[in-house]
Amino acid sequence: MTTFVLTLLGGIVIFVVGQIILKLIIEPTQELKKSLAGTSHAMLLHQAKLTNATPDKEIAAEMKSMSVEFVSKSHTVLWYPFVRIVFGLPSRKNILGASRQLNLISYGMLEESKKFEESMAWNAKRTDFAMENAKAIREVGRRLGLKTTYGDS
Repeated sequence: MTTFVLTLLGGIVIFVVGQIILKLIIEPTQELKKSLAGTSHAMLLHQAKLTNATPDKEIAAEMKSMSVEFVSKSHTVLWYPFVRIVFGLPSRKNILGASRQLNLISYGMLEESKKFEESMAWNAKRTDFAMENAKAIREVGRRLGLKTTYGDS
């Protein structure tokens, strides 16, 4: 009888631990990886408009949304510093840096940004949005380990 009870309790413990690992590590990690893949997809899909800095509010909003999405999702993964090594995820520092670059791209895709820099209120050198977007796209790819351009690198 004791063997049966111990076997049953062992099975319950293994099941509970498995569910904890699944819900707190594996599923959030998969969601983060999907988010990162979505970033690559969006940057490749909109590459022509992004590299030409063609104003587009929808793309700007998408870039801004992605910038916060993977930052927040990285914080849902339990023991992220360890898990990132096991699953090949970028560091939180690189995630934050890529997020900043996506925000810059978002800014460069807004007509309002260009108008502001052409106004009398702007005292600095005007931004070459196309060049800045192209640099930011490469930086996002480098920091997140993603394919963000159609180039060889």
